[in-house]
Amino acid sequence: MRRLAAALLGLALFSRPALSQAQLTPLDSAILNSQPLKRLVLTPSLVRRLSLLAAGLEREVVLCLQGTVSGDTAVVHDFVMPDLLRSTADAVVPQPCAPTTLGVWHNHPWAGPDSSFGIMTPEDLCSLSQPDLRTVIADSIPFAVVSVGRTPRPIVCWWRRVQAVVNRHVKFLPRFPRQWMELKALGEPHADARGYDSLPVPGSASVPRPRVPR
Repeated sequence: MRRLAAALLGLALFSRPALSQAQLTPLDSAILNSQPLKRLVLTPSLVRRLSLLAAGLEREVVLCLQGTVSGDTAVVHDFVMPDLLRSTADAVVPQPCAPTTLGVWHNHPWAGPDSSFGIMTPEDLCSLSQPDLRTVIADSIPFAVVSVGRTPRPIVCWWRRVQAVVNRHVKFLPRFPRQWMELKALGEPHADARGYDSLPVPGSASVPRPRVPR
């Protein structure tokens, strides 16, 4: 993983062509502005542990991410694992996380392309399915985080809960252009990463809302 001199790891972003975007309605904008937490920061230790877990898991699991809040930023540095009622290669049913949880993480094991969902690369699997969206929306946890495991390079993406609410009707919610990262392979040396904003600059008229191909 990355060897960082800084105390916190700002998730490194790799540019990808943005998906076509749908116009936000006034209600959507109001929902997006209703959550005070807009930025997510993971510590280097947490990113390393999450990536190692995702790389070795053949079933989906859930972790409750914990940390501190500073202004509009959630700084996450640890996790606890809730009791799991069900865990398979493509689904997981956990007991609820504590109300103080800042983010809910789960993994998607990469098993190859799935044309029915437009999943052609491991990066495409960094997305929220309809069951994922329903779970995120029903909860009150500010962030949802996904790691794609069993891939050559660790991949992590994340969403604000309110983004899931706005996009609740889509078949699946892809990663947003500025809310995902792909690291070098585990065990390789890494350069330091600089800080990031996980969302557009405050005051922007909208946040990404992909139009999912039918």
